[in-house]
Amino acid sequence: MYKSAVTRRVFLVGTDTDCGKTTVACALLRAARAEGVRALPFKPAASGVADATGDPERLVAAAAIAGLGVSEICPLRYPLAVAPGLAADGVEGFLARRDAGALELACASLAALEARYAPELTVIEGAGGLWVPMPGGSWLPAWISAMEAEVVVVGRLGLGTINHCLLCFAGLRELGLAPRGFMLVQTRGEWDASQEHNERVIAVSSGVPCLGVLGFRADPDAHAWLRGGVRALLA
Repeated sequence: MYKSAVTRRVFLVGTDTDCGKTTVACALLRAARAEGVRALPFKPAASGVADATGDPERLVAAAAIAGLGVSEICPLRYPLAVAPGLAADGVEGFLARRDAGALELACASLAALEARYAPELTVIEGAGGLWVPMPGGSWLPAWISAMEAEVVVVGRLGLGTINHCLLCFAGLRELGLAPRGFMLVQTRGEWDASQEHNERVIAVSSGVPCLGVLGFRADPDAHAWLRGGVRALLA
């Protein structure tokens, strides 16, 4: 498939659903604008209600690129709020089907998007966690590989995230998709004691660097949460 030599792709993989992937993706896009980096969002498949609160809509708004449309960055959209593979094919259809058509369409859409806008960085947001059913009877790891992207894991800051992150790292490594780093998001206003040491325990135990910790309802224009800035992701 087509991939520009000057475009770096980062695929955000969550430890779970609602762990802050879209929040991180939007923050990355805003930080890119602030640093003068041409960055594009891409959401291969999304399910659920399509309105201003939807993931693709939020990504387009954060990118603030003239002419960029939701259908360009999200070629596969399903109204049912379940995993994209189950929304597209139903449970029985997903379990029985093996069809690469949807993945090929998503890859072609990504290539066309990058050819049109010539980004330095494409931020690809996955759906849910690592083992998520995707259209055509496939699973998310096949989509990461096909899109030739580096993996950054996004986890929820708080009790349980050490286990979730280490399990996700182990799964990625088993698949030959070594994570580039991880980011943590405070998704709730309540503070618990585990949040203080989440980052250090995960980083030291796994050898995977923390690329940033995003606070609860962080200032959209504050980019200090991202370690080294967007240009560090391009290095």
